Amino acid sequence: MRRLLLASALALLTLSGCATLAPTEATTTPVTYACKAGKRFTATYPAKGNKAVVSAGGVTKTLPLARSASGARYQKGDFQIWGKGPDATLTGFPGGPYNDCQAR
Repeated sequence: MRRLLLASALALLTLSGCATLAPTEATTTPVTYACKAGKRFTATYPAKGNKAVVSAGGVTKTLPLARSASGARYQKGDFQIWGKGPDATLTGFPGGPYNDCQAR
């Protein structure tokens, strides 16, 4: 029993180190980002954390989670949001790029 608990704890620690979190907490409420040059966009991070729904420049896209070395990145083709904490960058959407963005 003790070995099973130790193995479970070790597995949990290993997996938590590999986890990728959304730029903000998982939510069904859109997060508004304010960017350099007065640009804005919204992103929603559903609770499962494997996608982001992003709206910018009159276009809405659902972007799947993508590999990143740091922060969280969601991408489909040229459409991408990459964030860490409250900061994000958005590319591929009309009116972009959206640089130096912060969640409001």
